[in-house]
Amino acid sequence: MGIARRVWSLGLILGILALALAATSEAAQFNWQQFKGTQLRVLLNKHPWQAGIEPSLKEFEALTGIKVVLEVYPEDQFRAKTLVELTSGASSMDVFMTMPGQEGLKYMRAGWYQPVDEFLKDASLTTSDYNWNDFLDKARDAMVIDGKTIGPPIQIENSALMYRKDVFQKYNVKVPTTLDELEAAAKALNGKPMTDDGQPGFGFVARGKRAAATSQFAGMLFAMNGTWLTPNREPAINSPEAVKAIDMWGRLLRLYGPPGSENNHWYEASSIFSQGKAAIWVDANSLFPVIEDPQKSKIVGKVGYAVFPKGPNGHPGGTVAPWGLGIPKTSKNQKAAWLFLQWATNKEQVLKLQSGAGVLGARDSVWKDPKGRGKVPADLAESLAQGSKVGTPLWNPPVVAVAEVRDAIGNAIVTSIQGGDVKAAADKAAADMKRIMAETEGK
Repeated sequence: MGIARRVWSLGLILGILALALAATSEAAQFNWQQFKGTQLRVLLNKHPWQAGIEPSLKEFEALTGIKVVLEVYPEDQFRAKTLVELTSGASSMDVFMTMPGQEGLKYMRAGWYQPVDEFLKDASLTTSDYNWNDFLDKARDAMVIDGKTIGPPIQIENSALMYRKDVFQKYNVKVPTTLDELEAAAKALNGKPMTDDGQPGFGFVARGKRAAATSQFAGMLFAMNGTWLTPNREPAINSPEAVKAIDMWGRLLRLYGPPGSENNHWYEASSIFSQGKAAIWVDANSLFPVIEDPQKSKIVGKVGYAVFPKGPNGHPGGTVAPWGLGIPKTSKNQKAAWLFLQWATNKEQVLKLQSGAGVLGARDSVWKDPKGRGKVPADLAESLAQGSKVGTPLWNPPVVAVAEVRDAIGNAIVTSIQGGDVKAAADKAAADMKRIMAETEGK
């Protein structure tokens, strides 16, 4: 019986090895040169991912025989240029960075994206070891608009809790796992000395600047079991749950945050935190290099990273916000462009960028690889993996006119920070949302 079992085990191992070798062989036989001589015009936002991938573009050109003509622009200019080109209907662009939570619905409804679902199913266009299911579930979900996949995610972030480990320990305060505990911690630590010179700090810091605040406020909205829209696409920002979230975000900044919080974007908030002037910072965890940079931060090695606190009844909060790559409908080189998207997001490239440049990638296998966690604090890696399973990809309202609706909701957040009538502000935001959606979506 023992011999039979060993023989069976050996057979199983040999079978697994044979399958692995077959898959490797098939991947090696994939025709990367099938579009040799093609030229791709690629537009990228100036971004850590772009800076990380750019030195490797020669490898793609050598592998495929495809020439890459790269254009890189600062984000505001990049968004404006991309929009103008897509609107023209006559762009020569073949690949562009896209943030589906920002422009996804608008671009899809306008017919500007080339969905990649058929490319993914085509064995002649997608190598067998690409493994689409290796991307984190919520990252994949975020790249699906109106049931169609617009491309692969290239970088992921969560709205997360960042906190001063030394301050929490010194004053014996529990790291918050719920919204109630978050407020209790902010209250307990507000005004306590947090720097070497004994200067008092703030209990809480976060974005409060109108539209900019909405993307991080979203984590609290969903933790309160609120949402942007009802299933019938009616504004839900004035629901009881949403009003509680708006009230709490404003209350935390008004009572335990720095004066003038309604003027703070991520840069101002990160500066306050990295200079040791706050105990808690809620923002995108992709910003961790700012607070772990000894040239810019006074709290290197003193920061803990945790998932966004849960709301009532243990309801998860937090968001999942990826950047991705898309192909415009107008591209005359869509299949060659798909090879670029595939190469740029294969496991090897994601591992290289995550381990070498600290870009938070979206592949599960890379997060499980010790090399992939190399430059990422262990608790950040753990909280990102957990947060990416429970967070919502709806970090922005899922509407066509995202910018205008963010402004409307941002006005309510500012009202809350300034101590105004939150319910009235939420009702106005809902009315403004309804009007904007009617004007832009015909509803």
